[in-house]
Amino acid sequence: MAGYYFNLPAINQLTFSQQVVLNETRPIALSGGTCFSRNIVMLWRHIHNIRAGKRSLLLTYSTHLKQYLRSCCEPVDKVAAQNIGTCLKNRPHYQWDEILVVEAQDMPIEYYEEIKQYGNVSYSCDDSAILYPDHCSQQVELRKLFHTNVPYIIPDRNFEANQHIMEFAKQAFPYAVITQQTIKCLANNVGEMPVLYITNGDSSKQNDAIVSIIKSFYTYNSNIGILVPWKNDVLYFEKILDDAGFMFSIYYPDKQRFPNGCTNSFSTIHLTTFKCAKGIGFDTVIIPNFHKYTEICGTFNINWQDYYVACTSAGQNLYLLSDYELPQLDSIIDKQYL
Repeated sequence: MAGYYFNLPAINQLTFSQQVVLNETRPIALSGGTCFSRNIVMLWRHIHNIRAGKRSLLLTYSTHLKQYLRSCCEPVDKVAAQNIGTCLKNRPHYQWDEILVVEAQDMPIEYYEEIKQYGNVSYSCDDSAILYPDHCSQQVELRKLFHTNVPYIIPDRNFEANQHIMEFAKQAFPYAVITQQTIKCLANNVGEMPVLYITNGDSSKQNDAIVSIIKSFYTYNSNIGILVPWKNDVLYFEKILDDAGFMFSIYYPDKQRFPNGCTNSFSTIHLTTFKCAKGIGFDTVIIPNFHKYTEICGTFNINWQDYYVACTSAGQNLYLLSDYELPQLDSIIDKQYL
């Protein structure tokens, strides 16, 4: 199985304002950009701490994302990689110089009231990426609790989503906080427009298109994510990929199949749910049955933020497959009929 190409952007690829975040000696409150971009900056701050001899702990909500960040960090700094854990399993019980929490909106405010006694807490967050409304922290709550943290906004570089993808996200998800400055700062990374394939309800056309897209972009250093809303969708497309003969990794929350809370390894092709993809970057993202985003957002355990996170996980190519046209997106997609 070809492994996921873990490629942590080098520190000199960070912009000046992002590098300032690394050198800030006071606790920070980081926002702006996309999930992956914020994670990269926080990961480099964590590495910077370790190299300066500080006791630094980086925490995230899910074991899946923890393993991903560890794998990104390990080739650069093994000690920093060891000090990456999950908010619950690696809850601090003794003093640290800094505790960094990525995607802090995923945990309730009571959690931070408890852990702040164990060190200076820095965090990254975005209300647009709240995937668990029943136990989250709004940015206003975090700002109130950590009122002395220095705020930093990083709109000037996204490490995954290109300009066309972010323009698409801004129009498709009007409640997401995507500023014109964010769009403007991607002028050197315009990229390709998202592609919307119309299948007219023919599932075989959709499945064939997915196989074709994967074959077009499959290389050892180009990661492909097939992202879907629910476990049942993962199981359905797992069979499609198996039948096509692909080697791939898979993850969805299931204690029997994944007792450790994550996949054992990441492959170049990774199939997972929207929520589990949060914070992970892919060169190419494929989202089947995209027409359902207008039908199921706000129902069950899926909302617009799930789709927003999935779409902005794409760096170079975003492929959406739909039973029918979505006229409201015509100006920001390349529409093709299968």
